[in-house]
Amino acid sequence: MKQLTVLEFCLFTLILFFSGSCKRQESQLGGSTDKKPANVILWTYSPTSITLAWDHIDGATSYTVQLLGDKDADMPIDSYTTTTKDFYQFNGLQEVRGYYVRVRANVDYNTGDWVYIMNNALPGRIMPKYGFVADDFKEPDPQPNIDPILYPNFPEGWENHASTRKGSHGGNGPTGRQSDVFPSGEWLMSNMYTNSAAAIIHKVGNWALMMNTGVAANLEMDFDLPDGARKFSFIYGAATITNANETALPLNLELSVEYSVDAGKNWTRLGDPLPVSDLQVQYFKEYELDIKGPVRFRIGKNASRARPMIDEIAIYY
Repeated sequence: MKQLTVLEFCLFTLILFFSGSCKRQESQLGGSTDKKPANVILWTYSPTSITLAWDHIDGATSYTVQLLGDKDADMPIDSYTTTTKDFYQFNGLQEVRGYYVRVRANVDYNTGDWVYIMNNALPGRIMPKYGFVADDFKEPDPQPNIDPILYPNFPEGWENHASTRKGSHGGNGPTGRQSDVFPSGEWLMSNMYTNSAAAIIHKVGNWALMMNTGVAANLEMDFDLPDGARKFSFIYGAATITNANETALPLNLELSVEYSVDAGKNWTRLGDPLPVSDLQVQYFKEYELDIKGPVRFRIGKNASRARPMIDEIAIYY
């Protein structure tokens, strides 16, 4: 039993020796060939893949393709030898990592020179998200995509009131002025007031603001919003569809929107006047803005006999 173990050991040693000799002999068989792939191109790319292609070479028995993290790297990230295709796709890649790709032709055990995908005169650095990029290219930090933010206590729909409301077009509000106070702030309301009558069918909720007939008037913020404005919107329409003020023709009712960045000293109009041409329509208007710093708004009415209603004023920064 002991002799048998020694014999087995000797046989095992001989097998290892000859196996190693075969491997060394095989590695010494390969030579070189002057065959080189031509027209090596970046065929397609996606955020996770790179596909290269080249012209078929008569006499080549296979092609080896390599994916590198650096054009001078000794060890490839991935390598593949194909005997049937003149293209290859590397998958599962990082979209913003830079890669280099090369291919060589093989004739049996003989190998040719590497040919890189080129970008002009240099081996091309390929970033799956972008394609060819410079050697020092780094993806820029993305700008934050922040949606406009609604100011606190907006939209103002006139629903919440802490004291006695301004009760008529010409009446005073709780501060003794032609104004009224709501969670959003104090609004100047000459020739207007908030109304909950069922006849005001275009309102949202129970209350809407109604302007007077036959006079020009402005619903105006008597306060500033500190962080500018990126969006302004509101709902409007004819106050009623049955009252003689609105049903008398022609309707001839227009609204305008303005803003001020100097506490109401000067005003800038937004767009064209807004016609109210259909008693049955609840209108909605929204403005995309880029106003910096403190700002206030006002909504004006022309001197039409028809009365408008205004509701759900929303301001975003």
